[in-house]
Amino acid sequence: MKLEKGDRVYFMGIGGTGMASVAGLAQEAGFEVSGSDANLYPPMSTMLDSLGIKVHTPYDAKNLEAAKPKLVVVANALSRGHAELEALLASGIPYTSFPAFLGDHFLDKRKSIVVSGTHGKTTTTSIITFVLLQIGWDPGYLIGGIPRDLPQSFSLGKGPLFAIEGDEYDTAFFDKNSKFLHYRPKYLILNNIEFDHADIFKDLAAIEKQFTDLINLMPDKKAVIANVDDPGVEKLLRQLNLSDKVTAVATKGLNANASVKLLDLKAPKAGEVYWKLKIQLGDGQTALFNTTLAGPHNAANICEVIACLWQIYKAGDAPDFPLQKIAKAIEQFQGVQRRLDKLSSVGDIEIFEDFAHHPTAVKVVIESMRALYPERRLLVAFEPKNATSRRSIFMKEFANSLALADQVFIGACSVDQRIPSEDRMNTGEMARMIGGSAAAFDDNEALLNSLLKTAKSHDTILFMSSGSFSGIQYRIGDRLSAQINGV
Repeated sequence: MKLEKGDRVYFMGIGGTGMASVAGLAQEAGFEVSGSDANLYPPMSTMLDSLGIKVHTPYDAKNLEAAKPKLVVVANALSRGHAELEALLASGIPYTSFPAFLGDHFLDKRKSIVVSGTHGKTTTTSIITFVLLQIGWDPGYLIGGIPRDLPQSFSLGKGPLFAIEGDEYDTAFFDKNSKFLHYRPKYLILNNIEFDHADIFKDLAAIEKQFTDLINLMPDKKAVIANVDDPGVEKLLRQLNLSDKVTAVATKGLNANASVKLLDLKAPKAGEVYWKLKIQLGDGQTALFNTTLAGPHNAANICEVIACLWQIYKAGDAPDFPLQKIAKAIEQFQGVQRRLDKLSSVGDIEIFEDFAHHPTAVKVVIESMRALYPERRLLVAFEPKNATSRRSIFMKEFANSLALADQVFIGACSVDQRIPSEDRMNTGEMARMIGGSAAAFDDNEALLNSLLKTAKSHDTILFMSSGSFSGIQYRIGDRLSAQINGV
């Protein structure tokens, strides 16, 4: 559907991170934007309010009558039987998904950089966006998180490039293919491939099929920036006979034939701030980079960004490759909210939170904390919140990853009646797998109280959840302070 400036576009399910950001892009492009949701929470509620975008709550069939949209963008969280959605289908108003809306109205005339993979999409998209901005290339961008260094999670930009987080989750109730298939990639970053999203994918092969379809959209396979040190990526490229056709990146320095390699990674010593990376670039020279982003997984993200920038330059889509400016931007980049965020420090107890919700991510984040604080005891509180972690499929893997901590506190796992009882996460059983250092709680307040009794000076506490964790991570600092001061 062709839209003109001033046309009314309505976002049904506007409160999601992706939907709210796309709504902001639509407003920036000159459309009259409104939407609906059941409830709104920060930071998206704050962002929509600051943009002056009208949001109808709760969902109601009458919302469409009030909005009178020319086009409705439907969130993938909505399914048949939803009252407002059924009213839309009965009305005859044209509708689409937000990935298709993005592809049709924003990415069709841009050179899209799609960042894909099971882990690291938000951080990698944020890094490359920040670097592109700092070196003056003025990209458009859409990020599924809140980068600390950017004014907001979206912008149209004025340059030809558009950086976007390529999510493999399904698109909408009427389109069960992955979102990233709508993003028209000119450049594609493949960070890693593992099984995830057990609510929509039967097995790893189903995910590999989506990534295969994505790679097949690329006319120039050299524009595929692939982390060949990741077993999932290496396996898929081998199956597709593309191993020697893509731009290979050895993010652990393992693949001798990769054009870009991580040669060395050093954690900061006591009193230092930066992790130090030594990277072999596409032309064979080596360069040193400093970053405040912790761990080998973030070093991998940075390697992918460097390789992608080099390929953009080599393809003629950038005027130069200003290495010193790129290195300075990477050094300045402060990361994304809820990715190893330091929340507070009380009585020599350090408190962090992280979004990690997959066993591999849990493992690398805990290992990064070990490298940062080798002399401290590490207490990890983990909340199984997303659709996959609330299933038993990764219970053993979660247990193995969490066992790397000194003590583990497993939070409440809400019951999803759509998951057969035998397939649901059993937090008590997972605690038993970990051993005596772990305990499971049916209530997050009880978990908080146990943490308060356990924590002592020189501990590090790490909260890990893709949800809210009932906000206990933000309250523990005050509780510890009161406890220490005898209030």
